[in-house]
Amino acid sequence: MCRLYFYKAIDMKRMYFAISILVILLCGSLGLNIWLYNISYRQYIKTESLRFDPYELNNYPESPDIFKKDRLKSLVVFFGDSRAAAWPEIADISYDFANRGINGQTTNQVLQRLPAHVATLSPKVVVIQVGVNDLKNIVIFPDRAQSIVANCKQNIQQIVEKLTQELQTTVVITTIFPAGELSLLRRLYWTTEIDRSIIEVNQFIKSLKSDRIIILDAATILADERGVTRSEYSQDHLHLNAIGYTKLNNELEQILKSLVR
Repeated sequence: MCRLYFYKAIDMKRMYFAISILVILLCGSLGLNIWLYNISYRQYIKTESLRFDPYELNNYPESPDIFKKDRLKSLVVFFGDSRAAAWPEIADISYDFANRGINGQTTNQVLQRLPAHVATLSPKVVVIQVGVNDLKNIVIFPDRAQSIVANCKQNIQQIVEKLTQELQTTVVITTIFPAGELSLLRRLYWTTEIDRSIIEVNQFIKSLKSDRIIILDAATILADERGVTRSEYSQDHLHLNAIGYTKLNNELEQILKSLVR
């Protein structure tokens, strides 16, 4: 009899353990589906909103507050994608700053909104960080890899030419930030072809150097010996933390001071 109760107790424990595992799996699955739904929903909203404003011109006012300032200092504009949008100002320097970065934008979107978002500000210097949102699409359209890279280069060149030739602005163009460590989920949306394309476009960017085009080689500043952004500079696979931007601003500050001289 005691042995019977003993085996029943073991069976009950096994049943409770199995139920617990099942509940955990169900909760995990539910949480994962909610998370994926939220990501998909946000992407859907952004995609649909682009039907009304494909270049996202409404992200910035037509009459920005910068015009209300006593413009005794020259203006520096950060221009490009989310990496530009997150770029902080440099304190205690003889420049004013404005930011015209927009999350997720491609080089074509940045090019098309240049007249509305930059030309109207009449900046002295424009700091450009753009390109990764073009190249990361290679994983979705691998058969278009060459044309994606070619269009990215062409758009970057047009952005630079419009700024230097039409607006007579000095351009500080940064090489595309190298990617950080890949998470398990991110590996599904990345390929070594993207990394190779970043290197190719960065070589093209360096070739644009001239009297009015200054190259800030972010890749050299941020990357380790593997060509990956150092973990101490990474917020996630694509974006920098405050320490990373501090490293870039140390170099940018020297560039801006040299322009004053």
